[in-house]
Amino acid sequence: MNRQMYMQELNRLLAVVPEPQRAEWLYDYELHFEMAAENGVAEEQAAAELGDPRLIAKELMLGYRVNQAEDKRNVVSVSRAVFASVGLGFFNLVFVLGPFIAVLGVLIALWAVSGAFLLVAVACIWEGYRGEMFSTGQGFSLAAVSCGLGLLTGTGTLALSRGFMKMTLTYLRFNTRLVRGGRA
Repeated sequence: MNRQMYMQELNRLLAVVPEPQRAEWLYDYELHFEMAAENGVAEEQAAAELGDPRLIAKELMLGYRVNQAEDKRNVVSVSRAVFASVGLGFFNLVFVLGPFIAVLGVLIALWAVSGAFLLVAVACIWEGYRGEMFSTGQGFSLAAVSCGLGLLTGTGTLALSRGFMKMTLTYLRFNTRLVRGGRA
């Protein structure tokens, strides 16, 4: 693969990255080819030294997605960072995606429980008002208990969700350093 093919492939693989960031990355790889040419190294050999552009693009995308997730700190950006990490191999598929989906499922279930408690509170008020099953006082008492449980569950789940996002980002930063060959 020569310089032009290598750079075109890398540019194509990084198309989702905003132009300024992509241009900076591509410039670094252009410099590598220029330095190789100055040292008398053939373009094909310089491309081989750099490695597969698909793997390089995956590593760059992982770093980009992790940085995006740190800036935005929402479920979508963290999920994108996790899936970028999974793209780097089977190890990440097992040790990143599996636990991420499992914990995310538990958090979604806890949010659903919190919402259900709040809906039960509304239903208790309605039933207490109609008076068929229990009196107004009983309905409001049950609604207060249910609403309290819903708010407590929601507050706890919010804290757990924030902690999960923080731990996921910390692990992804660690994983990014590990993939790039740095010290963990």
